[in-house]
Amino acid sequence: MSKKTLFKLLSITAFLAFLITYVIGMSGYYEYELSNKRVLTEEKMKEFEEDVKNNKDIDLNDYVVNTHQDYTNKFTKTVTSASLTLNKYLKKSIESVFKIINSLVEE
Repeated sequence: MSKKTLFKLLSITAFLAFLITYVIGMSGYYEYELSNKRVLTEEKMKEFEEDVKNNKDIDLNDYVVNTHQDYTNKFTKTVTSASLTLNKYLKKSIESVFKIINSLVEE
């Protein structure tokens, strides 16, 4: 691959990354997510303050909201396992190839 082709490829990749970042920023998606977290936090703060005023037992876990969703299923777990196994064998293979090359160069 020539230097011109490599430079064009890197330039196009950088431009596409910039373009995607710009569109996400302009669409307001990030601000929307932050706004949802802020509203949720304000609601939980008000609930906490009410519970303090009413002398209720307070457990911090009642006021923390877990918004993480786990989308894993049997298929994704299998693919991940296969990928990790393949990665392990490829790593060993690449290391052995470099050891052979190293022994050839050192002699």
